[in-house]
Amino acid sequence: MREHDRGSSLIEVVIAVALMGIVVSGVLGAMWSAIRMSSFSDDQAKVEAVLGSAADRLANYAYIPCPTNNTNGGYLPIIQAAAGTVDWPTSSVTLTGMYFWNPSSTSAGTWLTTNGLSGNECNETASLTTARTLQRITFTVTSPSGYAKTLEVVKSNVFPRSIS
Repeated sequence: MREHDRGSSLIEVVIAVALMGIVVSGVLGAMWSAIRMSSFSDDQAKVEAVLGSAADRLANYAYIPCPTNNTNGGYLPIIQAAAGTVDWPTSSVTLTGMYFWNPSSTSAGTWLTTNGLSGNECNETASLTTARTLQRITFTVTSPSGYAKTLEVVKSNVFPRSIS
């Protein structure tokens, strides 16, 4: 007669469960890393989409000679509207800098933080000789998870004249 199989000992079962636990924890750790990377990549893509949308909106919006004096809030509402492309709050887009070109500086020109235009000069018909026609607008987009990216856009009121 054959001796009956007695099954596995307690030590063998504990070792098998421990090995399976190690394998499962490794797989779960890899899956968790993949999920986190996917979420981060999604945030990066959305930040890029909002940056692109804000730059397009800014480029297609009319030039504002004196954005700080403008009654519609200047360029801020224009760029903040881009947050809606990914259903983020408008506060995720911030205007971080507004600079004005000074062509009359002693060097090749400099960017100033103050406009220098006032009164009658702050209108759409300001000429190239009186107006600082270039503006550098800097804005930052921040995702809800904290990923942020900044973009600078130079805007001007110089349009090519039609040839007749």
